[in-house]
Amino acid sequence: MPTETVFSIVYWGVTGTLTAPLRPTEITQRLVAAVKQLIERGRLADLLPGPELEANVRRRIEDELPFHLRSGYGGNTTCVEVQTPDALLILDCGSGLRELGVSLAERWRDKPSGPQRSAHVLVTHPHLDHICGTPYFSPYYDVNNRFTLWGSPSLIHQLGVLFDPQSRMSRHYFPPTYEQMKAIEEFRPIEPGSSFSIGSTHIRTHPLTHPGGCLAYRLENAGRAFVFATDHEQIESPDAGLVAFARGADVLYTEGQYTLAEYEGREPIGSSPAMPRQGWGHSTIEACAATAVAAGVRELHVGHRDPARSDEGIARLEEYLRERLRDELRRAGRPEDACQARIVHEGLAVSC
Repeated sequence: MPTETVFSIVYWGVTGTLTAPLRPTEITQRLVAAVKQLIERGRLADLLPGPELEANVRRRIEDELPFHLRSGYGGNTTCVEVQTPDALLILDCGSGLRELGVSLAERWRDKPSGPQRSAHVLVTHPHLDHICGTPYFSPYYDVNNRFTLWGSPSLIHQLGVLFDPQSRMSRHYFPPTYEQMKAIEEFRPIEPGSSFSIGSTHIRTHPLTHPGGCLAYRLENAGRAFVFATDHEQIESPDAGLVAFARGADVLYTEGQYTLAEYEGREPIGSSPAMPRQGWGHSTIEACAATAVAAGVRELHVGHRDPARSDEGIARLEEYLRERLRDELRRAGRPEDACQARIVHEGLAVSC
């Protein structure tokens, strides 16, 4: 196994279905709760004005407060950046793509046109929460950049319906068309189950269970593997198809939008009423844990949060995920550290 980093992964959007920014009242409530907790613990009384005050306050916040009080999971929809040894890959084009575009424009500003300003965009499916960032991605409009878009033939067709200047639907939903996005040089259709390479990284695909279809991607390079399998309803637990596809991966990113009780309609999600969610194309936390253990992955990353779930609710869900993972590992006769699990947040950077 390699000892150095092969894949550097940054999550730019991890919310599912719909963007979910914090409301002003929620920000105020979070500030009040954070200050209250620090005062009750006596962690602010010794702080005095001076040149070190900001650093000291920051240290107290980071050391004393749980993640959901000192920060948040983010409200942008799915977009993940993966730097491989010789290529930049972008997985999905949700609203997080706009934030990535701001970062890329800054990083690429002083680089010459060509390979140093190029990337491959791998899209899973054309549902709005996974493509809505497309017209707001500023690097598409810079002729010095180069992008190749990959996806199923159906997905490429659906994007064309929205953005091809010759389409009868162009400009109905977004003002720009491909005519303005001059950095998009090529569209590469890929069939579910096919494989291809981008640079030294071999990529395999797998069809997922989701209304309208969805593709999972497995990235392999130098003995490392990252599996991206968003928007998938695991009808069985563990899911045999995903188990085989993710077998032995260093990181499996998948989605667990519900608990089993929420999925079956026995419990509500935040302010959303309790209702059965079978057939909606999304999985349960319990299935995610079972599949990860059966596949023998080293890390399980869960995203595609339900927009009705608060950050405090996500923190509780993460604890529940880890409990279920421990149970599955114990049932399989494996040590608790054989697999680590987390619910990812916007801005999280990991490597494998």
